[in-house]
Amino acid sequence: MNLIFEPDSISLHDKRSIVFAWLVGATLMLAATWGAVIAKISYDLQELQVRGAQRASDLTGAYAEQVQRTIKEIDQIALTVKYQWQNGSVPLDLVDQYEKAMHHTPTYPAAIGVDGKIITSWRQASIGLDLGAIDFFSYHRESDDSKLHINPPSPGVGGMKGKQTIRFTRRVNDAKGNFGGVVMVSTEPDYLASLNLNEELSEGDFISVRLIDGPPLVTRTVNGLTNAMPYFVSTPQFESSKGIRLEPGERFSDHLLRYVAWKKIDGYPLVALASVTEISAVKSYVQTKLAFLLFAVFNTALIVLVTLFGCRSQLRNAERRLKAERVRTTFRLAVEGANEAFYMIEPLRTSDGNIVDYLIEDCNERAAEMNGVPQVKMIRKRFSEIYDKETIDRLLSILNRAFAQGFLEDEFFIDENSRHQAGWFLRRAVRSGEGIALTIRDITIAKLHEETQAKLALTDTLTGLLNRRWLNEYLPGALARTRSMRQRLALLFIDLDNFKNINDTLGHAAGDELLVAAAICLKGAVRNIDYVVRLGGDEFTILIENLERDASAELVAEQVLRSFSESEIFKRWNALNVKCSIGIAVFPSHAKDADLLLHCADEAMYAAKAAGKGCYRMFKPASDKADLT
Repeated sequence: MNLIFEPDSISLHDKRSIVFAWLVGATLMLAATWGAVIAKISYDLQELQVRGAQRASDLTGAYAEQVQRTIKEIDQIALTVKYQWQNGSVPLDLVDQYEKAMHHTPTYPAAIGVDGKIITSWRQASIGLDLGAIDFFSYHRESDDSKLHINPPSPGVGGMKGKQTIRFTRRVNDAKGNFGGVVMVSTEPDYLASLNLNEELSEGDFISVRLIDGPPLVTRTVNGLTNAMPYFVSTPQFESSKGIRLEPGERFSDHLLRYVAWKKIDGYPLVALASVTEISAVKSYVQTKLAFLLFAVFNTALIVLVTLFGCRSQLRNAERRLKAERVRTTFRLAVEGANEAFYMIEPLRTSDGNIVDYLIEDCNERAAEMNGVPQVKMIRKRFSEIYDKETIDRLLSILNRAFAQGFLEDEFFIDENSRHQAGWFLRRAVRSGEGIALTIRDITIAKLHEETQAKLALTDTLTGLLNRRWLNEYLPGALARTRSMRQRLALLFIDLDNFKNINDTLGHAAGDELLVAAAICLKGAVRNIDYVVRLGGDEFTILIENLERDASAELVAEQVLRSFSESEIFKRWNALNVKCSIGIAVFPSHAKDADLLLHCADEAMYAAKAAGKGCYRMFKPASDKADLT
């Protein structure tokens, strides 16, 4: 209907009807706009709160992993000194050991006799120093607890004088099982907070590790402070092994509401936690809210303007046709030199209205080029005059849907055997009146780039091996296949021995060369059907499927060790005593899922390191270890 605001053409009733319709439409649009804005603002606030909680959880996971690794390294030093002491190596020459092998690690061991005096230490001047009055000594003298004892931060003595010190101690028994002394490993709190998470922290956020029922050992803030700042007013309680909760402001010394995530450290009385203030979590909320409110105000003004002038925007059919023709002409000029193929097509119907063919009213040179036909032979031609029946049936199905729905977009592939240009293409069909505007764009390069990026996401950039993300995605499926086929699967966890010394002495460039050489050795030591993965740092895994028996994995480990000692590409590193320690875990013998299998292999690797490095160990369940002791 053509509506013109002239007294002789439109009645007062019609005018009122039109105005009423526009007012109703404007009211509905305003309600929808403000409703959507309010809902969006509320949703964004909740989303930011959820992200803040998730950020706290992610920080905790990363920090807990580092703390556990650091504590294990410290405990390994304590166990090593204890073992040497109890097996007749007293007096220990820790000064010599420390200078030769441990001077790059900020951990300081000492052996303390039954009289409380230091028998041997990392520092010659500390020998003979009396530590009998310090709490940990009386604790071990009175308690037969053989576990690692972690002491709260306290002032250091001897070589650590003037510094805050965290002491890790173990009781040593003599041959009769009586108290024989204490092994102590000291370090500064900074060593437990060396993870670079500053970019993840905002003002008021912090990460911390603390005794489960005691004080904090160290706290890191956005300013890089590494001290035992007691943010909590009272000692927090963590009932579960891990979790996250919103803590009220009165629980903290600065009275700020916080999301607190925690994770207890396996095997040690410690809990790692991260705290994110609600202020930092939702700090972008104010700007977001203002932006959406401004959008709503602008949209309101726009709707009002459209409502005021909308009735007068209707044009006569002739004007609409002329405008459509002008638009079409302008569009034709724009697309003629474009890289996209462009068609204007019209459906051809039978007497009962069914579409049986399409007529190409117009097309550009690119469309003709893609089909290998001159442009003049494409225009005013039916599809049935250009394409074969199979192609026509496929195009009819696609274009009929576009005609019915008003719009259709899809991607399709054409192989090299077709008359049409080969490659990947994006097809977009838009209904325009009784016709369809069809564009086809060549997206082959974009598709190839997409596939390349997907492959790179699963590849380690330094070594060219598969990466941890690939392993996390592939391993669960591999275990499911192995389970369904009633077969075995082995996972070898490989860690380079003394790699940190290479980085510290020769630099990271040499370390990277070593990692590349190690990757080549590992690939050369396994079959083409096995997978070699770099987890990160100097850690690798080998995944072996269709394993005949558990012992077959040991043969692979032996081949890896031989490759490291005999490979030509690795010979330059032999003088630096670079070897590898291998842990083996077999599915389903040792674990029932991917995470546990990786954990078992990791534990077996540490057993190999404890056995002297440069060897492999098969994972032994806890019951087997108990039998050995």
